Amino acid sequence: MDPHGLTSSHPPRSLGNREGGFTLIELLVVLLIIGILLAIAIPTFLSVTKTANNTAAQSNLETALTASDAYYTNNDQSFSGIDIVGGKVSDISQIDSGLQFVSARSGKPSTAVGQISFYVSSSNDAVMLASYSRGTRTCWYIVEIKGKQPAGSPLGGKTAAGTYYGVAPQLAASACVANGARLTSSQLGSFPSG
Repeated sequence: MDPHGLTSSHPPRSLGNREGGFTLIELLVVLLIIGILLAIAIPTFLSVTKTANNTAAQSNLETALTASDAYYTNNDQSFSGIDIVGGKVSDISQIDSGLQFVSARSGKPSTAVGQISFYVSSSNDAVMLASYSRGTRTCWYIVEIKGKQPAGSPLGGKTAAGTYYGVAPQLAASACVANGARLTSSQLGSFPSG
């Protein structure tokens, strides 16, 4: 019996003999730790995702360049016939079935993963390819010039033979068209990392 005359069937609790369960403070500390870990992990995850989107767009361009070069070689050193009226691209799609090609002459942009906007010069010896990275709102370009182009050609200002890489950041998907109008010579060089 206790001093107040009440009886208890439970033995008194001691600190070493605690029954299951967590205190409110313990739960709050655990939630705080989880919150801190999430605050660290989420930005890292988003950064990795954006980098992966850019890398995928660049890789798709390299694949498209390989396909267009194969077309050029198989078509007697000419890109003629690759870009047809109606917004579709002819035989290049058969060379690489992993990508979808859309004609820049019809104003069609690259808006999806694996979709390449394609432009052929009037001399049929140069191409411009564009691929959009939705995560970073970046349009990536490759310009492949096989023969000297006239001044003012819509290939980002480039006229000499060679392969040029470019990037135009902060664009809407509808603006990622391979026509060179938004691309300056200073934006063409090599792909920046990330």
